[in-house]
Amino acid sequence: MSFTLISKKILFFFVILLIALLPKSNAVENNINGLPNISTSIQDPSSNWIVSADLLAWLVSEEVSSIWADVITVGDNTSSWEAKVFKFKWDYGFRISTGYHVHDKWDTALYWTRFHTDAKRTIPYKPNATIIPEFFAAFLSGDSPQSMSVKWSLLLNMFDWEIGQSYWVSKELFLRPFLGVKGGWINQSIHGQYYNLSIDHILTNNSGSEHLKNNFWGIGPLGGINTKWRTFHFGSNFFDLFGDFSMATMWGTWSCGDLYKNTADKTSSVNMNNSKLGALMFRGFMGIEWNINFNAKKSYLATKLGYEMQLWLNQLRLATFQLQRLHNDLTLLGLTFNCRFDF
Repeated sequence: MSFTLISKKILFFFVILLIALLPKSNAVENNINGLPNISTSIQDPSSNWIVSADLLAWLVSEEVSSIWADVITVGDNTSSWEAKVFKFKWDYGFRISTGYHVHDKWDTALYWTRFHTDAKRTIPYKPNATIIPEFFAAFLSGDSPQSMSVKWSLLLNMFDWEIGQSYWVSKELFLRPFLGVKGGWINQSIHGQYYNLSIDHILTNNSGSEHLKNNFWGIGPLGGINTKWRTFHFGSNFFDLFGDFSMATMWGTWSCGDLYKNTADKTSSVNMNNSKLGALMFRGFMGIEWNINFNAKKSYLATKLGYEMQLWLNQLRLATFQLQRLHNDLTLLGLTFNCRFDF
């Protein structure tokens, strides 16, 4: 039997099988497990608006948080080297949104997320210790302080626009795939103060200051999926487990700079051209949800509590003595408490 004849028989078999399955496919599309494909958010199509607010309790980490100073201590019989890094504290932010149920279980929403935090570190005076600043401008000056203090600030402002469609896969499982656009900025600044400088290997009472910036802005496509697993229901109240996941691929610009000055009129600077590169962000939000339908099922209230993490790849791009430009990832993680009202 020729290969052509076998191929025709296989093709004929798949055509017959497809025709046989079409009615069942249509039935599954229109009615899953006997359930109409209804939205989980709204039962009454006359209820169209959505408002939502989140309280964010997050912690920031930036891979190694940059080694910003070395401390070399030399004793009679011992010596040590210590690399100083930053540890950010827990801080609070918010996210607010408004949306609209369009039609046929489609909805659109606009989100604004704002989070600000800072970290402060000091290196006190210690006999037999030498402090070497790691950021490039202060390092280039050749000055060595006896003590120093640094403040690192981070501000995130992001706007997301989404359009998605909600549907039930089964009696318990709900999905909402969505697409959209993400845009905004992440500004980071570092301010260092250096005291009792050794200038040209001579100890003085002079001081110095250093100012660095790592400012990013970007915009690009956003996509993801919201999932919900309905575990318990009590009349018109429901208890669910949820998982929301998204990814954004943004075109971004980084503006970085570093300027050092001391009171002896010495100045050094690091001037870097703006970087125009792609920025990749991943987000995950998982936890528990409590849903309440009221007003004759024309309104809907939901509260969520869960763990959220955002990972921004290659976000920190400052220059240091050892690594030149850094390529450190920015991570924001912690608890998120959400309240949503559909009416």
